[in-house]
Order: sequence, then C-alpha cells, then structure tokens
Amino acid sequence: MEESIFEQILSVDWSPSISFGGMFKLPLILVLIVCIFYAFMLSLRTKILVDTVESEGNIKIKILVFINLLVSLIIGVVGTIIIVLA
Repeated sequence: MEESIFEQILSVDWSPSISFGGMFKLPLILVLIVCIFYAFMLSLRTKILVDTVESEGNIKIKILVFINLLVSLIIGVVGTIIIVLA
C-alpha cells in the first residue's frame, strides 16, 4: 500500500498549460495606460493652448478636458483592476 502511494506521488505529470486569457492581460493593461497618458497629454496641450490664446470658450474647454482626464483615469483604473482580477 505504501509503495503505490509513493509511486503515485512521483508519477505526477507536469505538463505546461497555455492560457490565452493570461496572454492578453498585459497588452490590455498597456492599452489602458496609453489611453490615460494620452488624456493627460491632451490636458497639458489644451492648458498651454488656452493660456496662449484668448477666447470666450476657454473655461468650457478646460472643464471638458478635465472631465475627459477624470473619466479616463477612472475607466483606466477600474479596467486594470478588472483585467488583473479576471
């Protein structure tokens, strides 16, 4: 009886399994990070443009870009958490 249990323990087959879900996690996280970076760069570019050119819609543009950055950050963080936990 002892030999059969010992033989079963030693005869474990270690075959690697490839998971397609794990392969796509890193690229998806990188895409989300790039989207957040793009939104941040857009906000900096718009801030420079608004400061150099005087217009009536400057405040509206600043608010829209800030909302865009905020939404991108929230979606990026939540998306990254969902991808990592999945």
